[in-house]
Parts: sequence; structure tokens; C-alpha cells
Amino acid sequence: MQYYQKNFKTMTVITKPNLFNKQKLQIQIVKDFDKLQCHADSWNRLAFEATQQLPMSSYAWVSSYFEHYLQATESWICLFAYQGSELVGVMPLIVTPKYFLGFEFILLLTRNSTQSCSIDILAKKGLENIVIPTLIDAAKKSYSNLIGIRLERLPDNSPTIVVLENLPNVTLVKEFDSVGAYLKITDSFEQYRANLSSNFRSNLNKAAKKLHQLTGVKISLLTKDNADVKFLSELIDVEVRSWKGSTGTAICDSLADIFFYKSLTSRLLEAGLLEWHILEAEGKVIAINLAVRLKRVILVWKLAYDPNYSKCSPGSILMEQVVKSACESDNIDEINLMTDHAWYDNWKMDKRDYYNIRLYPHTAISFLLGFLPMYIRQKLRKLKQK
Repeated sequence: MQYYQKNFKTMTVITKPNLFNKQKLQIQIVKDFDKLQCHADSWNRLAFEATQQLPMSSYAWVSSYFEHYLQATESWICLFAYQGSELVGVMPLIVTPKYFLGFEFILLLTRNSTQSCSIDILAKKGLENIVIPTLIDAAKKSYSNLIGIRLERLPDNSPTIVVLENLPNVTLVKEFDSVGAYLKITDSFEQYRANLSSNFRSNLNKAAKKLHQLTGVKISLLTKDNADVKFLSELIDVEVRSWKGSTGTAICDSLADIFFYKSLTSRLLEAGLLEWHILEAEGKVIAINLAVRLKRVILVWKLAYDPNYSKCSPGSILMEQVVKSACESDNIDEINLMTDHAWYDNWKMDKRDYYNIRLYPHTAISFLLGFLPMYIRQKLRKLKQK
């Protein structure tokens, strides 16, 4: 097998041996929401246990995204792999039509957006080399006019990347996308805090003193049954008061975003994955995080704080409490923020690379409409950079 790997400014051709090995699995293909919901519980459990620990790959997240963000010309397909009665694999994809000389062709993809990223193929641990190729085969056979399959922003710890690099009868293009920050939980909180810069520790101490001069200071880390969806309104209110309100990027600025987060928080709560981190003072919420709890990871997805209390650094004080709670727990390995911002460096976070994967079947359609245009674009981009 050959595949192209693009790392920053270079593209090299790498040859891999054919390690493909699969056993018979039952594949179910779903294209409507009623049938999709039948798989919800087992799908969420698979995401909860997966190596990647990505809530965006759960039923709760994918179904909410499909429900509220597809474009008018798009549809979706979800492929499920069962071993007997056990769900062992899931591959959700957006079906995007492309037209050439009056003929319709199909591109299958996951989309990296501001409300979702890193939707990955799920496979039961230990069965990745069987499940993922079987799902890819089923997707290819579902569309005779398939251009290719595009998976966006997969983390470098994704088993999908390793498996696809050894997949026969396709050309694989692997491109670096971005980095995301995460915090490894390995030390006691005291040891972790001592390793932060003295300047940052001093700022935290000063902010805490100012905060506790206010009345009614309370920090709540709400999980499972206590993580009520009613706190979504608090998140929306705090966002409006923040810089997002002035730039038009708050949840309330988009009707689709409002409906998406209503659906998402309800489904995460039902799956037992929803968390809220809340800091209150003077009778109102001044900082709040929407988070998702997986098996050994907390994903902090939405962070908001009231700038009227910026002297108290409410966002940092809340984050410090989240880290402290994780350090004191014996079942949290990581706090994941997915994205990368300069202020994350204050917390001594590690960085994880994310990659975009393109798969092109060895067909004339895929070569002419998929791989060749991509290859030409890459060559032209390299010439412009010179």
C-alpha cells in the first residue's frame, strides 16, 4: 500500500505492508434518527471506553450535530459493527454531494467546526484492526460514485490513524492540522502547583484574596444527576457578558447553536457524561465551564467568565479548583481542552498533535476527482511558499 503523509511543508511517499486482517462482523447502516437512537446507549459506552476519549464521537454529540448543523444539500450515514449482540464499532459520516459534468459524486466526511471537532471512528479496544477496515469497506461499497472519505482532526493517539496507514486498496493522505492542549494528572495538587511559575502562583493567590472579599463565594463541580441542563442558561448569560457577546460569537448569537447545546446537554446528561464547573459570587454565576466526563478524562469544552470580575480572575480560580479535584481523584488521568491558547501555558499543559486523514479508493473516479485535484493543490501551494 502507498500513502502520502504531509508534515507541515513536506510530502513524502511511504510504502506500508499489507497487514489487513478481518473477521466477519455484522454491519448495520442507519440513515434516519429513529433507528439511530436504538444504538444510543451502547454507542455512548463505546465512546466512554475508547482509547481516544473523545466525547465528540459519542451518540450524544454526533446526533446533536447531525440534527442542527447539516447543510441543505447534505445528509448523513452511520455504520455500526456488531459482534453478535455487542456493538464493537461506529463510523458516523456526513454525505456531501459533488457534481462534475452534470453527474453526482459523493464525498464522505466528518467536519471540524467551532461546535464539534475530532469525530473519530470508534472500535472496541483490541478489535481496531478488524473493525475499522470492515467499516471502511462497508462505506466504500455503499456508494459506487465515491470520491473519498475525509476524517478531520484526529488526535495522534487515535488507533484509527495506525490502522488506516496499513489499509490496502486505498491511497491515504495524512496532513498535520493543529495542536491541542491537555494536562496530565500525575502529581499531587501541591506538587503540581509548586511547578507552576512563581509569578502565576502569586497572581492566583492575589486573585483568590480579592475573590473571597466578595459575598457568597461558592465553587460547584457538578456531575451526573447534579449536572442539570438548566445551567446552560447560566453559560449563555455569562458568555453574553464576556468578550464573546461583543464579538457576536456567543451561543445566543446563533439559533442553531442554542438548539445544538440544548440537545447536546440533554443527551450528555442522559448518558451520565455531563459536567458543570461553576463559580458564584454576589448571588450570580461569574465563571462556568461546560465539561464532559469520560472514563479517565475530563474534556473542558466551553469556558466563560464575567469580565466585570476580571480582577478576581474567576476563570483561573475555577480552573485551579478543577485541577485540584482531578489531582485528588484516583480515576482522572487527563484534563483535555482540545484547542491551544497562550494562557494554557500558565498551567504547564502538554500538547497533542491532530491530523486530517483523506482516503482515496483505487478507482478512476476517486483518482480524477479526489486525489489528483488534492495533489495539484498541494504542489501549487508549495510553489507559492517558495
